[in-house]
Amino acid sequence: MSVIKQFNLRQGQRAERKTLITVAEWTEYTLTTSAPADWSTKYMYYFTRSQTPTGYVYDAVPTGDEAPTWAANKYFSASLEREIMGTRTEDSSIEYNTDIATSTDILGNNYSDVNKTQPEQGFDPFLVLGGSKLGAFLNDIRRRNALSELDQFTMYIITAFIGDATNGYETEKQTGCTISYDSIGGDVNVNFPITVHFSNKITTGKVDKLSSDFAFTPDVTV
Repeated sequence: MSVIKQFNLRQGQRAERKTLITVAEWTEYTLTTSAPADWSTKYMYYFTRSQTPTGYVYDAVPTGDEAPTWAANKYFSASLEREIMGTRTEDSSIEYNTDIATSTDILGNNYSDVNKTQPEQGFDPFLVLGGSKLGAFLNDIRRRNALSELDQFTMYIITAFIGDATNGYETEKQTGCTISYDSIGGDVNVNFPITVHFSNKITTGKVDKLSSDFAFTPDVTV
């Protein structure tokens, strides 16, 4: 049985919105143009790429008795990227879109059953900003119309009002999430509003800090 953690707030104190943090995580692939220094021992951590009608597919180099001969413009390195979401977004909430079925028995008693939730979070505006790796990544997907690449995000929801820097902050990690772009344009500045579609494939745990270079530790289940 899990122990319910109390809020790290004084009696009656309200949690500030900035303590509910959404972080996007994804993998970026970079084409190698010269032989990597660790190719002979870590070639299995590199990838080849193939193109499908809906986007690119990356496959790890198969493990064998020895490294294959490296070739230019064939193999990709992978890097894990993260971005804290919400810069210049004034209002954003996770909407759970709960599907509820109601019924009434022969005694006149009403019952409600929650069938599912389909959580989403919109970011509007999501401005095209210098230094935003997520914005650049999504725009690259948009211009290639590579729709299959939109459902490969991992999302973290950090509730920084539960926990502390010493013991970690309560977090849920959701894999296989989708980020869709809703439009692009605007008046004075280019707006690129997006919507996060959470997967409900949840692992609970903690992060050790409130910056994007955090380490996530899953909860121990009994």
